[in-house]
Amino acid sequence: MSTHRVWLLALASLSLGLGACATGFQAIYDSDPAHDFSAYKTFAWMSENPMIVGPTNRMPSPLLEPKIMRAVEADLVAKGFSQVNDPEAADFVLSFTVGSREEIKVNSYPASYAGYGYRGAWGWGGPYYGVGVATETEVRQYQKGMLALDVFDVKQHRPVYHAVAEKSITESDRKKMDETINAAVDAVLQSFPPN
Repeated sequence: MSTHRVWLLALASLSLGLGACATGFQAIYDSDPAHDFSAYKTFAWMSENPMIVGPTNRMPSPLLEPKIMRAVEADLVAKGFSQVNDPEAADFVLSFTVGSREEIKVNSYPASYAGYGYRGAWGWGGPYYGVGVATETEVRQYQKGMLALDVFDVKQHRPVYHAVAEKSITESDRKKMDETINAAVDAVLQSFPPN
């Protein structure tokens, strides 16, 4: 294989990896390793209103539930599953939880790092190990949003898959809510089905 092709393949792989990271959602997954997901063909919602509002500092919009439902449905249909209306007729049913919390991040660093203008006792730098160096503290408050998705086996009436995606929500995320929802749903369903 030519060097040019190797570089093109490496560049394509890198761009695909960066695209996957672009959403910013960090997801964790858990599933029953003994459960066989290969027979799953159909899904339904556990109820007409499958959204649970978890701990939150801001009540979600009533428009959030149908948007998340549509995004989950589209993702599962793209994976080859068919939606049915009757939960008892489905192979698996779903519900999801949304929540948010305010978080505070505190960064503290020597003031001399900020301006590079601090002159120590010897006239050429800071004192040894920062003794006597003033510090700067930066406090930032932000909101972290969360989407959790649960999959239940209909025949066995038990949970078989759980995923949670979290992200610091920015003003841009709020303005592009559909994109944010799609990214969160992609994150929680990325490893479904597990086998």
